[in-house]
Amino acid sequence: MPTGSPDVHVGVVRSWTSSASGLVVTSQVGMPPAIVEALDGQRVWASARMEEDGSLAVFQAVAQAHRDDELALTGVVLLANEARRGAVRAQTRRPAHLVGAGYDGGTTTVDISRTGVRLQSGDQLPAPHDKVEVSLTLDEGVEVHAHGEVLRVDESAGETVVQFVDMDPADSAAVERTVLTELARKSRGG
Repeated sequence: MPTGSPDVHVGVVRSWTSSASGLVVTSQVGMPPAIVEALDGQRVWASARMEEDGSLAVFQAVAQAHRDDELALTGVVLLANEARRGAVRAQTRRPAHLVGAGYDGGTTTVDISRTGVRLQSGDQLPAPHDKVEVSLTLDEGVEVHAHGEVLRVDESAGETVVQFVDMDPADSAAVERTVLTELARKSRGG
């Protein structure tokens, strides 16, 4: 995914090398020639599911045309490695609104991912398995909406975890972009 656009492209990692200290990493990724040309010189986010343990790793790198059908990803920085989740998440405080049975109120995110959100709960707590509607305000005032199900409620921490069960693909992409932007910002110490 180029950091500057919502496009998502799929490629095949052909090689992966790193220096002895593990600080310098280069990867060759096979892609269609038109995509190689479009991504040449751009900063990108890349994710990969690791075969050995099923974990999900997300990187930031610079894409450079290596051949007609291959990008070299250089300057690779690991942004996240999720061993148990299907999507990476980022801790971030964003305005949110939660509507469900007996609950309708504004709240704030604790962390978000493409598959769900952890919210700071108010005085009214939904119950596990409640069906809810969630609205999140992302960067530049972009608002996204999802149908969800409450997975967990932690009364002592005042937090509610909601899994997204139905979300427009454009909204899902906007959430993913916000997560990756937040992870990249934190990796730079920002």
